[in-house]
Formats: sequence, C-alpha cells, structure tokens
Amino acid sequence: MRNKILMCLAWACVLCGCHSSAPHDDLRLVAADSLLQANNPDSALQVLESINASRLDGAANRAYYALLLTQAQYRCYVDINSDSIINVALNYYKHHNGEQERLARAYIYKGAVTEVMGDAEAAMAIYKQAQSVAAPGDHSNLGYANLRIGSLYRDYLISDSSAIQAVKDALYHFEQVNDSSYILKCLSAIGGIYAAKDIRDSAIVYLERADTLAHKLQLEADELNNTLYLIDLMMFGDDADDIDRAKSSALKLLNSDIELNGSRDHVLMDAAYALALLNKPDSAQLHLNQVDKDRLDDGMLVLYESCLAEIARCRKDVEQFKRYYDSANNRSDSLTRNNMQRQLRDVEAKYDNEALRYEALKYKTHWQLLLLGALLAVSILVITLMVIARKAARRKQQLTASEDTIERLKSDADQLEAMLKANQEMSDGLKATIKHQINTFSQLVEMHHTQFTQFPKKFDELFKKAYGLNQPDLSFWAGLRAYADSTCNNIITRTVEAHPSMSENDVRFLSLCSCDLPTSAIMACLGFSDLHSVYRKKRFLARKLELKCKLDDYIAEFMPEEPAAE
Repeated sequence: MRNKILMCLAWACVLCGCHSSAPHDDLRLVAADSLLQANNPDSALQVLESINASRLDGAANRAYYALLLTQAQYRCYVDINSDSIINVALNYYKHHNGEQERLARAYIYKGAVTEVMGDAEAAMAIYKQAQSVAAPGDHSNLGYANLRIGSLYRDYLISDSSAIQAVKDALYHFEQVNDSSYILKCLSAIGGIYAAKDIRDSAIVYLERADTLAHKLQLEADELNNTLYLIDLMMFGDDADDIDRAKSSALKLLNSDIELNGSRDHVLMDAAYALALLNKPDSAQLHLNQVDKDRLDDGMLVLYESCLAEIARCRKDVEQFKRYYDSANNRSDSLTRNNMQRQLRDVEAKYDNEALRYEALKYKTHWQLLLLGALLAVSILVITLMVIARKAARRKQQLTASEDTIERLKSDADQLEAMLKANQEMSDGLKATIKHQINTFSQLVEMHHTQFTQFPKKFDELFKKAYGLNQPDLSFWAGLRAYADSTCNNIITRTVEAHPSMSENDVRFLSLCSCDLPTSAIMACLGFSDLHSVYRKKRFLARKLELKCKLDDYIAEFMPEEPAAE
C-alpha cells in the first residue's frame, strides 16, 4: 500500500508539471526519479523495468534511463557485473552542457559500479571526478561522493584520518539539505572510526548524536547498534560517571520497546557488569540470572565469568572471585593461544616454503654449475680446434677471447654461490622468528598466571586488552575465527589453505559472516559506513575466492546438519 501511494504521488507530481525536469524528459522516467528521491528504489525499479528502453524517444531519454536504472539496481542490491549501462549515461552527459547534476550523478554511480566490480582505486578516482563536476550547491551529490570516498579510505585504503575528514565533509553537505537518513550514516561512521582509533571522547560524542537521531527517526536497529557501542565504550573506561551512564543506558534498553533479539544477553551482561562496578552485586546478579548461558560463545562467556568475578569481589568472596577470574582468564588465554598458534602456523608455513625454494635453488644451481662446466669444456675444445685450424697470427687473439669467456663463467658461478648464501641466511632468520613467537607466547601465559595474586585490579585492564570489547583487537578476531571454525567445520582454516592470498581483512570478514551475525552488526564491527559496504564486500570476497555461488551459500555448505527429530 505504501509503495502504491508513493507511486501515485510521483505520477501526480509529473502530471502537475515538475519544474525540475527538462521539457523533453519522458514522464515515466521523471516518475521513477521522483521515487528514487523519495527513498523508494523498489518502486522506481518496477517502473523502469516496465519501460522498453529501445522505444524511448531520443538519446537524452536513453541516457536518463541508463542513469536511473543503474541507480535503482544499486540501491536495491541487484548484482551489477558490467559498467556498460552506466557508460551510456556518462558518455552522453559528458558531451552535453546544462546537465551538470546528472553528470555528477553518473560519475557517482559509475564509481559505485566500479567499486562493486572490485577496483577500489579506480572507483576513488571516479568519485573525485564527481566532486569536481558537481555544482557547489549540489549538496546531495557532493555529500554522497564524499561518503563513498570516506568508505573507500576506511574499508580498502586503510587511512582513518582521510576517512574521518571525507565523512565529515559528507556530513556537512547532508546537513545543508537536512537529509536525516544520511546524516545518521555519517554520524555512526565517524563514531566508529574514532572508536577504532581509541579516541573515546570523540567517538562517544558522535555516537550519542547518532543514537539520538536514530531514536527520533524511530530506526530501532540503528538505535540498538549505536547504544550497544556507546555502552561498551563507556563501561570499560576509567570514569565512574561514564560507567553509571553505561548502566543507565543498558537498563533503558532492557525496559524499552526495542526488539533486542540476539542482543538481549549482551545487554543483560553489560548492565550486570556496570552494576557490579558500582558496588551493587545483588542487582547485578539479578540481571545476570536472566542470561541464557547456553547461547553464549567463548567471547561472551569471558564477559559472563567476568561479571561473576566482579560480583564476588563486591561481596568480598575471595574464593569465588579467584575461581571465576581464573576461568575467565584461562578462556581469554585460550583465545589468545589460538591466535598465537595461528601466527606460528603461518610462520612455519612460510619457513617451509622458503626451505623448499632453497632446495629447489640448490638443485637448480647444481645443474647450472654442471652445465657451465660442460660449456667451459666445449668452449676450450672449440678454441683449441680454432687455434689449430687458423694461422698462428690469430692464436693470441683467440686465446684472449677464451680467457674472457672463462672469467665471465666464473663470475656467474660466484653470483650463484652468493644467492645460495643469502637464501640460507633468510632461512636462519625465519627460524629465529619462530623461536621469538614461541618465547612471546610463553611470556604472555606466565604474565597472566603470576599477576593475579598481587594485582587483582589488573583483570579489567587485561580483559580489555586481551579481548577488546570496546574495540576489536587481535584476541577478539582470534576468538571470532576460532568460534567460526568450531561451528562451521573449520571453514576459515580450510578457506585460507585453499586461498593463501587472502588478506587479514578478508579472514576477519569471513569470520564475522560465518558466525551468523546480523549485517548491521558486521557493519558496526568493521566500522563500515553503511549496509552497502557489507554487501559489496561479500560480492568482492566471493569473486576473490572464485566462488560459483554467493558467499552466504558458500558458508552454508560448511554448516553442520541439524539433528533429525526423534
């Protein structure tokens, strides 16, 4: 019903004569554009798919159709595998004056298609072209171009400072046209980047603004994500007022009408931990009793046992505190150990590869030396025959040439020996690296076991550093990877073995998807600016892994079968 109403309103605007459209524009295209501006891309795509593009009147309408179709498909998450359609629009608007807004839009969606096809650097250049051709007052296109540039800096080019500046520029433009939806995306993105950089005060400021706006717009999913992020940031700080605010926010979430779904246990534990930190053990225990422990993964079990330890501390129950503290500490160590073991396996694999290369080089060098010796013998024989056959006047010249040949062969042999020596030194360096990794891990375990009795307050700090609830760190990703492997038949290990070129960012993204996390949670965890980034990353990784199916279907193949009902 809502789509029908919007479509009727769009057509009404067209029939009344929309001044923003050119006189030659097809009325159906103007209606589709109006639906896109009204944030209703599904209805716009229906209108466009009902149009026979070959029967449109003139090149201008065909270019307009190509622009709108690409825009609607992209915003409806339709797979786009070619830039041929958007090129029709771009080539037309580049050669026709008076179409500045549509030219900027064509560049933006050319960049979006290029990004979807996996070429982030080329997409960056195209988005900057969109910036250069957009009019100073074209805030919508300038805002979106800056937002996409910020997302590329954050997701692919790993430049947080550039990402923050680009998204702040986007925020300014969206504020000029009061586009609340994109203002919310910008605020959440900036807060997430600041949190990843451990700039807590700035992160809290932007996330609080995003949380307030999401509540105003009645976007429950965005409000929940921002509130959870804020609670984690404030609860694991050193400010008692922030801890009290974290407690109040968690309790407010539990008493609100927002559907928490799988996040309810997380919120309950946040509330329990904050209450325990504020020396209210009974209230903390009351909330912790409502947690469904059977549904918690290893990472959440660390928080659960930390809550129990903090409650025991409040009650001055040293024995219980030590038991729960040790359990949480051991579980955290296990996550860290898995990460260290993975790093050791990576180093060992690298060492094995280098050893194989060394053996291959040694074998190759052996045969090269034999060949050089044979060539040397042949050269001497040829020279001897030539000396015998030719006149005595040329003997000296031929002997000189032979000596030069021998010197060159000797130089080649020396170079090969130097290569062998350098390769051996590389192997020794790799061995030293393995030993260093093992020593580092041993020291880490010893530190965890010896610090308890003398520094019980240290647990909170160790917990944050080892698991990183306020920002994902190596232990967090290691735990996530371990959980994904344990629940999905070693999907991460098997995928990395099959595709050793996978980057760390690819492994983290596959781990998040394999843990069946909501798309919005994946977006918040990686600091992505919007849901588009998650879907683009899924398509990009599927192509990189050369899958013949979607990434979600690939993950489903590793899922264990549900036991048959009795």
